[in-house]
Amino acid sequence: MSMHDAEVARMDELEGSLWWYRGLRALILRMLKDHAPKASSILDAGCGTGGMLHAIGQCRPDAKLHGLDLSEASCAFTRRKTGAQVVQGSIDALPFPDAAFDAVVSLDVLGYRMDREAALRGFLRVLRPGGMLVLNLAAYQWMLSYHDRAVGQEKRFTRREAIGLLRAAGFEPVQATYWNTLLFPLMVLRRKVLPAPPASDVTPFNPLMNGVF
Repeated sequence: MSMHDAEVARMDELEGSLWWYRGLRALILRMLKDHAPKASSILDAGCGTGGMLHAIGQCRPDAKLHGLDLSEASCAFTRRKTGAQVVQGSIDALPFPDAAFDAVVSLDVLGYRMDREAALRGFLRVLRPGGMLVLNLAAYQWMLSYHDRAVGQEKRFTRREAIGLLRAAGFEPVQATYWNTLLFPLMVLRRKVLPAPPASDVTPFNPLMNGVF
């Protein structure tokens, strides 16, 4: 197993248990239920190792699931985990036809180095009329830290910035909110006041702390 494959395998293991992923999945499933209850063809753009697609599939067993990721190792994990149609590629050059999906999910991807405007225009292109885009973005550029550098993320967003980007690409936002507010002061303390060594915070937590979070 290569070093990259080992990192992907580690991500796959953490995706099943880490509090952050569990909370994010619950939030995204609620957004899809509220805003795209009838979506039957769903793309996860930047699907990682497939945890989100797996959760969607459990809630919507009849939906046609599709995934896209830059890493072929991640794509392979997602295929095995979900049975979805998964292709290797970048979200700023989507290899899908026009009006292919009822909903597109993209979680913590737009902050990486890419053509963000092209990615958003691509999301609009592959959505059917009335389709729904669900994004999760890291908040506040001043919170950029060792964690972001470790995972390759260069951009964080305010709510106003995100809405502006969406409208410039042709979307009309229906809900835009911050989340994880209760834990935010702890994140500021961890990343800005008492910074850890230069590594990702996506690591195993003490089981008790993980459960509390």
